[in-house]
Amino acid sequence: MTYMGSTADKNKNIIPEGFLFTQQSLTTFANCPLKFRKRYIENLKWNSYPDGDVKKRLDMGNDFHLIAHRYFLGIMDEHIEDAELKRWVENLKNSFPINKDYVYLPEYKIRMADNIMRLEANYDLLLVKNGKIEIWDWKTHSLRPDPDKVQRNTSFLKKLQTIVYVFVLKEQSKLISGEDAQSHLISMNYWQPDPPGTIEKIVYSDERHRLFKEEIQSRVVRIMDFDYGEFDKENYIEHCKICEFNWFCNNKKVDFKAMEDDEDFLDSLRWED
Repeated sequence: MTYMGSTADKNKNIIPEGFLFTQQSLTTFANCPLKFRKRYIENLKWNSYPDGDVKKRLDMGNDFHLIAHRYFLGIMDEHIEDAELKRWVENLKNSFPINKDYVYLPEYKIRMADNIMRLEANYDLLLVKNGKIEIWDWKTHSLRPDPDKVQRNTSFLKKLQTIVYVFVLKEQSKLISGEDAQSHLISMNYWQPDPPGTIEKIVYSDERHRLFKEEIQSRVVRIMDFDYGEFDKENYIEHCKICEFNWFCNNKKVDFKAMEDDEDFLDSLRWED
């Protein structure tokens, strides 16, 4: 096997040739470079599930994604016994009635390579209609606002998921629509099933495409050039409580309550990069 990067410096990331950066791997590095190294370079995985409450939420979300996948493929789903899940699915069908003039691409994967930027994006749904391409992402973790918690006040525009998803789609849009799509015809849409509705819609642009390319490139370069000899875990201590390597680094157990409240972490458990 050959590698990108020098094998002479043990403190540098040795990225396997052909490695595909995803929004989740980029997010992992931002949360903690050491976690990135253990998960993606040393290939250490956490095979145990979180506690019961977190597992229940994950299972519910996974079931919803599976049924949504089947729905957009035109496959009739089986009888749903869970009342809450059934309500979610009915809300999905009411919000997205099938139109024979549209193209539905559920659970769709796109890969691209441009110099050092080797990227992969996994979409819940790509919807092609009226000359536009819409990305739809199902948010099933944080459904009901908790009045005792500070609500999210940061736009999804700043999330790496948005940045990677729309950038990769724009670069590879010819594979989807048969021609290179104009940026303003691409949108990223976050939708929740209960209560049903779009959480946020982000319309793309040429300027955002330029900025997102620079953002992704800078992150990839930083990962490849990162010197672990200068790693200071104190700079990333906030993430330790929900990290599977917390015992290794700090001799402390995972904080399952904090894990349950972290949407990005729950998403990471669904996508096995």
